[in-house]
Amino acid sequence: MLISQIRFLEELAMNAWPAAVVQMVDGWRLRYSQGVSRRINSVWPNEDGGQLPLAQKLALVEAFYARRGLPARFQITPAGLPPNLDELLTARGYTTDAPTDVQTATLAGVLAHAPAGATPTVTLLEQFDDGWYAAYRQIVALSDLAAEVRRHAWQHTGPPAGFALALVDGVPAGAGMGVLERGWLGIFGMATRPEFRRQGIAMAIVHALARWAATHQVEQIYLQVMQLNTPALRLYQRLGFTTAYQYHYRQLSV
Repeated sequence: MLISQIRFLEELAMNAWPAAVVQMVDGWRLRYSQGVSRRINSVWPNEDGGQLPLAQKLALVEAFYARRGLPARFQITPAGLPPNLDELLTARGYTTDAPTDVQTATLAGVLAHAPAGATPTVTLLEQFDDGWYAAYRQIVALSDLAAEVRRHAWQHTGPPAGFALALVDGVPAGAGMGVLERGWLGIFGMATRPEFRRQGIAMAIVHALARWAATHQVEQIYLQVMQLNTPALRLYQRLGFTTAYQYHYRQLSV
């Protein structure tokens, strides 16, 4: 995938999962959301204003996170600037964390992989809803702080968003979120209640989000999946997703 395409997808993902605080530093975006979720507590370094020396930018980053009681963290993609940023951070004492695949598929290809057998009832709302959020909290064990950070992000997503919920005999079994922007559907927050895993819940949710996206002239889908999440990788492979690029985090050792 071209660097320009990677930067474009990372821009979409940043819009889909907004941080509570964003400080611009010469093209970089310093994100903070109370330490919950790596992505929205890390630097998005995919643009460079060319006005500040790198050493000064790094010092500003480290001070920004130190004031908030967090170690400095960068999300490193092939689109990061400067191009040797990963190596520079390594030399500065930053360690690697959470290698992740960014995968893509065509909407038509995903819809062609229909779930086999009986499928759960999936409802989809086109705006954030307290009932959906309450069901999500039944599915995913989150601390109050983590839940509130997610609520804030989902309520402040800029592009159109859809919130899917799968029910089995009236019980919340799985949920996921989709965000539409510039011909793409981004899938986030996928979760299945432990007792309902391996029953086609996640596939049904992806299909529901894809059918919704099809009504909005969307042709492509992207998502992020951690490389250690073998079950999710297998599911997305069955649906026709392939890895477009990878990213990881660099975190300052303290």
